Amino acid sequence: MIAHVAAAGERSGRVVLWHGGSPTVSRFAIDAAMVLGKTFQAEVESLYVEDQQLFDFAEFPFARTISASGGDWEPLPVETLERKMRALAAALHQQVAEAASAAGLPCQSRVMRDDPLRALSLACAMNGPWNVIAVCEPLTAGDGMRLANLFEQVRDTTGVIVTGPLARRSEGPLVAVVEEFYRLGPMLKTALRIAETNDSQVRLCVVGNVADELGWMESEARILCADPEFESRVSVESVLAANDDPAPLLDMLRVHKPGLALAQYGGRLIAPEASLRPLTRALECPLLLVR
Repeated sequence: MIAHVAAAGERSGRVVLWHGGSPTVSRFAIDAAMVLGKTFQAEVESLYVEDQQLFDFAEFPFARTISASGGDWEPLPVETLERKMRALAAALHQQVAEAASAAGLPCQSRVMRDDPLRALSLACAMNGPWNVIAVCEPLTAGDGMRLANLFEQVRDTTGVIVTGPLARRSEGPLVAVVEEFYRLGPMLKTALRIAETNDSQVRLCVVGNVADELGWMESEARILCADPEFESRVSVESVLAANDDPAPLLDMLRVHKPGLALAQYGGRLIAPEASLRPLTRALECPLLLVR
């Protein structure tokens, strides 16, 4: 499946900006969400999820939290937890609403209290199936399982936008990473459509672990990109990399300094059972992952 978002008014999807408790919000994830919204003329929704398990825990008399100064343990009244979460939700909604207004996109907001992934799944199903999710909290090295569960449990989505803790830009060329031949055409089409929104160049990066096969796929990519309609907007390169080695791709991203990267989930950049540490140390732009 390739990334796609239903246009506003179709009632079959939108760009969902998902946040779930951390005080940190990545403005680069919001920037990328707005680019996707403009690309597909879609509605955006700011979704803040209050984790039901935290409220269940706060009901216990022994529940404590570390003070803001990092010193003493303090009681955790439910009312205090709710007030803090509502303040975080309000701040997120305002930030997203301002970005949507500047982008000329319709916007709505929602607060749900549930298991985070179940809430996200329900929210997408209400208006699915053509949703893209933007995760507003930066990825950490330990988020591999959460991301795997997101792709497994939230079915009414075609893509997920993530950023790392070192994100620093959302402007620059779009790098599209293609690891399977059958994805070449659809990935190029999506990359060109997104890049047209902010008038950026596309760098198509074909990847393989066998030199001869990689050379063949690069040749096919160059033939595909020879179309006069967009040959001036696309450049093609190949990267030889082992199936379980993201390092050559991360080096390529460092060199090109993209404003957005496009790749498949489960490939070399993010494999379901691999550590996210190399990615979080190298990713400086939003990354759009497709199924």
